[in-house]
Amino acid sequence: MARLPLTTASYVARSLKASAQRCVNLYPEANPADAPAPVTFYGTPGTEVWSTLPGSGPVRCLYRASNGVLFAVQGMRLYRYDGLGSWIDLAGMATSTGPVNAADNGNSAVFVDGTLTAPTVNLGNYAVGAMSGDGWLGSAFVWFVDERLVFFQPGTQKYFWTGLLSLAIDPLDFASAEGMPDPIVSMIADHRELWFLGEETMEVYSSSGDATLPFVRYPAGFNHYGCEAKYSVAALDNTIYWLGKNKNGGRMVLRAQNYQPQAISTPAISEEFAKYDRVDDAIAWAYQQDGHPFYVLTFPSASKTWAYDVLTGQWHERAYRTAGNDLIRHRGNCAVFFGGENLVGDFEDGRIYRLDLDVYSDDGAPIARQKDFPHIVTEGRKQFFSRFTLDCEVAVGNPNDEDPQILLSWSDDGGNSWSNPIQMSLGRVGAYQTRARANRLGAARDRVWRVYTAAKAKVAFQGAFAEAAAGTS
Repeated sequence: MARLPLTTASYVARSLKASAQRCVNLYPEANPADAPAPVTFYGTPGTEVWSTLPGSGPVRCLYRASNGVLFAVQGMRLYRYDGLGSWIDLAGMATSTGPVNAADNGNSAVFVDGTLTAPTVNLGNYAVGAMSGDGWLGSAFVWFVDERLVFFQPGTQKYFWTGLLSLAIDPLDFASAEGMPDPIVSMIADHRELWFLGEETMEVYSSSGDATLPFVRYPAGFNHYGCEAKYSVAALDNTIYWLGKNKNGGRMVLRAQNYQPQAISTPAISEEFAKYDRVDDAIAWAYQQDGHPFYVLTFPSASKTWAYDVLTGQWHERAYRTAGNDLIRHRGNCAVFFGGENLVGDFEDGRIYRLDLDVYSDDGAPIARQKDFPHIVTEGRKQFFSRFTLDCEVAVGNPNDEDPQILLSWSDDGGNSWSNPIQMSLGRVGAYQTRARANRLGAARDRVWRVYTAAKAKVAFQGAFAEAAAGTS
């Protein structure tokens, strides 16, 4: 009986003959050296409603201010959470869709959406105001660095800043990120440094201590990689991530390492992104759970979500299963860590969910989980498969799914077409002798196995065992 290990998350190559491994709503975790298998695949977190905003439209922003108070933007309205389960309507936004960015200076918070309308909230008495004056030019981003709030004017190279711990902007307090003539696309603050990402280049600025020109370009921080989607930029694990491009091409995910962009998207991931008609609307959020930092990248037009696990360096799909059994993008539209919980806002309505590894549904809807195995090839000879046993945790039944099932199917043409599925049990509660097993499985020169489940139960598997006899041709 041969062990079929699972070590790779998602890798569907340009040629399925090379690799046809799709991985949906599952992520790998390395086991200790003395474990029976090198890797276990666990189910991604389910979602459970934490709160629901009272308005209409998507959740566009979740922001925990420096005073610990949670703010949210739904549709065209800005809300404050009262800490007791209710939301207080504060102000209006100029737009109803697209991400909203927020930052505060300890005294006041600012919320921007790329227009001239930018509500402000006093963090002491929660009085509402708005950015104004000749120095205010509108912005899609705001970040706090060394007692100043920093913005950039959309479509230009110009960035500008407030006074110290103030919302006032002197019309002369601006500068340009002009290492190259491309306009600023996105901006992020990390480690008290400002990163300006243009269409084809990026520049890093740090504090100068000069009241007239408080930020200066860091000499080693200029690079010929830009940003393909302004809302794809996120800070995680002591660096930044974004969907990047340069003059030679794009559709690659980059991570900054010592100010230098490093591609973390595999050729298979870049090939997948190349299929999408539009990527400039991609949005990203980041979170950490059980020691795994995740960069989560959603393509709204393609209705696809991908997650990169920094701990393992591997990608997997995140998907929501609709009532019609279609897989669409993950429901999370933005994220925040608040009250010890990883929270995400829904992309269609006002639901705010908590991500929980012990919740096995998406607000009651089944979560589709799929893992395709590597090719099994033996010198071009046929193999006759008598048995397949999934190496998985069993006896995972629970009140929401008393006898959870998993489906086994296979491909004998390199991953192009698939057999009808065979149902296997993951075991009722207490049924620890259960074996997720199927028999008399035909013959093939090239076999790819697939397991799929929508069970509302814990999922953890470490590969499989296959019994096969080799043919002579």
